[in-house]
Amino acid sequence: MGWSMAIDNAIPKPLRVILRGAGQVFFCCNAVTGLIFLIALYVGGITAGLAATVGVVSSTIAAYLLGFSDDDIEAGLYGFNGTLVGPCLFLFLENTPQLWLYVVLASILSTVVLAALMRILQPYNIPASTSPFVLTCWMFMVAVYSFDGFSRGSVLPAPGIPVDIATTSAATMEAWFTNFSQATIEAWYTGITKGIGEVMFADSVIVGILFLVGIAITSLRGAVMALLGAIVGVVVPILLGADKTLIEMGLYAFNPVLTMMAVGWVFLKPSTGTALLALLAGILTIICQAGLANFLAPIGLPTLTFPFVLVMWMFLFAASKSKYWKS
Repeated sequence: MGWSMAIDNAIPKPLRVILRGAGQVFFCCNAVTGLIFLIALYVGGITAGLAATVGVVSSTIAAYLLGFSDDDIEAGLYGFNGTLVGPCLFLFLENTPQLWLYVVLASILSTVVLAALMRILQPYNIPASTSPFVLTCWMFMVAVYSFDGFSRGSVLPAPGIPVDIATTSAATMEAWFTNFSQATIEAWYTGITKGIGEVMFADSVIVGILFLVGIAITSLRGAVMALLGAIVGVVVPILLGADKTLIEMGLYAFNPVLTMMAVGWVFLKPSTGTALLALLAGILTIICQAGLANFLAPIGLPTLTFPFVLVMWMFLFAASKSKYWKS
């Protein structure tokens, strides 16, 4: 929206770059949107907000010091992976004073990894997106086993062999689609809004709503894609009989949110056709997430946003071969 870009341009450059970095988590090169995202994280929890702030500042400063492209830095492209690194490590690892140093180092590494992947993927016109965040956090999570100053948090999955979901914990279509009680309506509302919030590890309805508002300030189509992605992330797991607790927490929705935004709004020419393509990509992202979760279970690592990255890459690579949906 014009007024938000006017404010964006009026913000002093250093602050504008940092805020754009936060905004780019949802593909929004807009300082106003980034400010809303950071405020939302602080609303969700002071520690998460501080961790995101430390992450985006560290990764952005690292990009300047390493002499990477000024245009990319000013667009916030070297900030969003660091924004995700901070809350992620504080969620999955034990909160200690040393963890702040860990976040700074991981954020710096995410900047280096991003530059490397941009170099590798540039000939194919494919974005690295959040893959530097995923690869960096996976490495730092596994590394804690070798350092006495760090330890696993209770949320980090314990290594184990994948097992079939118990019938008692699986979602049923009857409960979600035919029983329109207040509890069911609240479950739908919670799953959808938290699905948007969980992109930045925020287990909060209000944070998810604020994220959606921030996206809408930059693009209404982007907000619609995000909302549809969250809905897909609730409906499809229900139809497939996934764990109802994970559905209500939005943990099946945050990857489709990003996938549908990427395919239906950002990287392919917006049209009805690409919107339908985004819907297909969002559905497949859920299957990919379930598969990757089981694949990673033996080493005790979460999928993070890698299902989104993997599906997005496949669809964007395939786009160059299609006469209907070239980017």
